[in-house]
Amino acid sequence: MKRLAYIGHYTDESRIGIRTVSIDTETGAIEVLGAVPIDNAIWLVQNRGGDVLYATCEDGLVAYRADGGALAEFSHLSLPGLTAPCHAALSPDGTRLAWAEYRNGVIGLVALAADGSFVVDSLRMVRHEGCGVSSPRQDSAHAHCVQFAPDGKYLFAVDLGLDEVKAYDSDSLAEIVGKTLHVVPGHGPRHLVFHPSGAWAAIDFELANRVALYRYGDGETACAARPPFEECANLSTLPEDYSGHSQCAAVKFSEDGGELYVSNRGHDSLAVFAVDTAADTLARRGVLTLGGSFPRDFAFAPGGNLLVACLKKSGIVRTYAYDRAACRLAPRTDLAGLYRPLFALFME
Repeated sequence: MKRLAYIGHYTDESRIGIRTVSIDTETGAIEVLGAVPIDNAIWLVQNRGGDVLYATCEDGLVAYRADGGALAEFSHLSLPGLTAPCHAALSPDGTRLAWAEYRNGVIGLVALAADGSFVVDSLRMVRHEGCGVSSPRQDSAHAHCVQFAPDGKYLFAVDLGLDEVKAYDSDSLAEIVGKTLHVVPGHGPRHLVFHPSGAWAAIDFELANRVALYRYGDGETACAARPPFEECANLSTLPEDYSGHSQCAAVKFSEDGGELYVSNRGHDSLAVFAVDTAADTLARRGVLTLGGSFPRDFAFAPGGNLLVACLKKSGIVRTYAYDRAACRLAPRTDLAGLYRPLFALFME
């Protein structure tokens, strides 16, 4: 079966920031259908219907009307004085878009009109202040991820520089006192993802090469005096005998929540964990070689049998057949000659 997908890139003089591709989920074959000029499309988000695609870029945020793989820009939000946001997320009801900008430690929230366009005068922003213990990566605040709570009440902001996950009201962007999760100093949290059930979450730690599983208590029932995350497990994403430099990148749950995946840049691999929600545990099944350099992001096709990895420094987007029972990857097709591919997203 062929599925449409989007690939986001850093950009060179060609200014190609997004490619639309068709991927055969049986063979892994990739066909480029189109390209969009946009500077540094680091993160992509689509609405639930799949007819709107949002992209972060060097000038802020762009909204595209998506029609059978064709993208037509229809709304733009400028963020003067900031670099391209490194992460973005839609609220569960699709009425707000949040984003995180790494260099200046800024997060933001903007309302969306009924047609998906940005309501510019609704924009709210917060700049994080402070530093961590690991120089130079934690010499200042670095907002790296934003994620709405499953019930939409909170907006969580992961700050690599502060070793914190801050909680904000998802309407006013007012910080919620007492809800900040403080992680191990120097571990550098990167991304937060929620389990499909909404009852658990995972955070990967870029500077420590670890991933943690948390039980999540939603905004209605969690104690007001403490963070709504309770750590259940915390494991390395690297083999015990590896001593080289590496950094975690993307972290994602499988569709059914039974597995958790983390990409390792440096070791150039995908760490695979079994998730046991009944026992609140993680068990590492394997660390699978990807055969390319610096896997920034990855995505599984619906059904979970095909993996797409963005091998940034190799300039390659590669597909793999995934045998979940055996925990094994088999390379299928390379889309090569790209400039720093960063992000992969299958169309709804």
